[in-house]
Order: sequence, then C-alpha cells, then structure tokens
Amino acid sequence: MRASSPLLLAVSGLPASGKTFLGSWLARELQFPLVTKDEYKQILHEHLPDLSRAQSGPLSFAVMWQVADVILRSGGSLVLESHFYRPVSETHILELARAHGARLAQVYCEAPLAELKRRHAGRVASGQRPYIDFPFDHETLPDSACWHPLMLNAPLLRLDTTVPDSLHSALAWTRQQKGETP
Repeated sequence: MRASSPLLLAVSGLPASGKTFLGSWLARELQFPLVTKDEYKQILHEHLPDLSRAQSGPLSFAVMWQVADVILRSGGSLVLESHFYRPVSETHILELARAHGARLAQVYCEAPLAELKRRHAGRVASGQRPYIDFPFDHETLPDSACWHPLMLNAPLLRLDTTVPDSLHSALAWTRQQKGETP
C-alpha cells in the first residue's frame, strides 16, 4: 500500500469512555475530518422530532458510513468515532478501508467501570444532548457493545483515558500510523 494512502482511524469504546473527546482532539491536531455518528443522530432528531431512537440509530450510522465513504473516495484521511457494534460495524469499516485502499488503525478507549458510570451520569444530568445521552446501566449493554476492541486486524492502541497524558500518547501513536516520523 502506498505511503500516501489515506488513514482511517477508528476510535471505539464503551459509552463515556472518552471517544468523542479523544476523536475530536485527534482530528483537530491531525487536521483530519471527524466523522461521528452522534452528530448525525442529533441533526436527525432536530429535523425529525417524531423519529424514534430505534430509527435514529440505524439512520445515523448510514449517514456516518456515507460521509466516511465520500472523504476516503476523495483520498482524505479521517477519524471515525462512535459507539460501534461488533461485528456489524467491523464489516462496514473493513469494507471502507478495502474499497479506498486506506490504511486502518484503531484507538480503543477504556476506563474503569465506575468512571464510565460517573461520566455518563454527568452527561445525562447536563441535558446537553437529550437525543444522545439517556439513562442506562453499563452492565445491561450486550457483548456486541464494544466491551472489547473491534476485530479489524489492524494496528490497535488500547488507551485508558483516565491516565494523565493519554491524549499525547494517542497523538504520537496515530502520527506513526499516519507515517509521520517524530
């Protein structure tokens, strides 16, 4: 694969693991577009107020896959961030990388369960993202809900987002995947 091939960086993990914060920060530092399902889900709910959560999830994923396809088709790299579902999401990500000759890498965000619960409760209480953040118990999430990294057969960084300087570690690792030398 050419060194100039685009990089598709998947940022995965459980809800409240720090995916959106990390993905946004990496996208800004790397000057990559950030493609994130939650933004599309919010737009769908704002314009289609009667849309159910059961409808908005698949629709927002479909929009996310399409936007990622357009960016990769143009030769651009991107950060793809979401609470992915195994193995359905893996099929889409692998197909995107294959179709566009993109290099693939994954940052898997994790934190202790108590911290995930604390972060999530804070988001719900803030009410800032009513269509995204709703009450649930992490223990009720199915096995497919990214309790483990996606099976992408690609470089993987497991990142504990409670560790100081984890952002800079992720940036240095991603720059290596991008082919930049320190």
